[in-house]
Order: sequence, then structure tokens, then C-alpha cells
Amino acid sequence: MIAQHMMAFFWGVCLLTLGWMTYGEASIPENLDKSIDELKVYYIKDDRELHNAHPVFLRFLKDIKVNLEEPEQNLLMSIIMDTYSRIFTRMEKDSQDEATKERLAHVQEHLKKLQENYFPGKSAELKTYAETLWAIKEDDPVVQRKALFELKRIYREATQLRNLKNKERRRRQARKKNVIEQV
Repeated sequence: MIAQHMMAFFWGVCLLTLGWMTYGEASIPENLDKSIDELKVYYIKDDRELHNAHPVFLRFLKDIKVNLEEPEQNLLMSIIMDTYSRIFTRMEKDSQDEATKERLAHVQEHLKKLQENYFPGKSAELKTYAETLWAIKEDDPVVQRKALFELKRIYREATQLRNLKNKERRRRQARKKNVIEQV
């Protein structure tokens, strides 16, 4: 009995420490924080459009954490980082103020490092596939016929993926249930 309490205490300390480490990693570097604040002062005056209950990126955060698995989260976050990069590149081109251009470049540099370090791997490749699929011309009759020709195979593949995902989910739930029962 004491061993179980000690094990629970040990895991509690581990989880608490991990939470602190994650929070520490999630903080914004001081020089980046300053650049962002200075850009806000430059670009955001008294803009009521900012508070119209229609955020650009924040609306995705809740869905990302709740509805998506880690690889999907990484892909979506990589796409968000890339979108920020395109926005800031455009702002940099449009800006007449050299200090603002430098701040925008500084922010972009941090975004690029973040994307390279935390979302490596297949995200860029998956994004390329997604962009290629989004570029398909659905009003092209040849594309429509080819899509119809390929549909059964694609449908079978999608069904197999769904079945694998359900099987993995059941396996994880069974593992969680066993862990809870053991405690």
C-alpha cells in the first residue's frame, strides 16, 4: 500500500515538473516580446475591427488541442506559422519605416526557427500535398471524370485509415482503463 502511494507521489512530482518545463518552453523570448509589442504600437491604434469576435488564428487553437492528434496539430500549426510569415513578409514590403521592417524581420526569424525546431519532419511535405489538393480545379470536366474513376479506391483507403484509427483509440482507452483499475 505504501509503495503504491509512493509511486503515485513520484508520478505526481514528475507530471508537475513536466508541466513547469512545458510552461518554461512555451514562454516568448524577451527580445521577441519587445519587438511584437513595438509592432503593435506601430500598427494598432484604436481599431475596433480587432475586437469584432472574429479572430484570425485564435479560433483554431481550441479545436487543434481538442479534436486533432499530434501529427495533425503539428501540420496545422506549421501552416499557421507559414501564414504568419507570409503576412509579415507583405507588411515588411509595404512598410516605409526601416525600424518597423527590422522588427518584422526579427519576428519572422523567430517564427522560422520555431517552425524548424518544433514542427520538423513531414509537415512541409504534408503542406505541399494539401496545397496541391486545394489547387485542383473542381470545375474541370476531365478532373471530374478522373475523380469519379478513382473514387472507389480512395473510399476504401479512407475506410481502412478510419478503422485503424478506431482500433488505436480502443487500444488506448483499454490501456487507460487498466491503469485506472491498477491505481
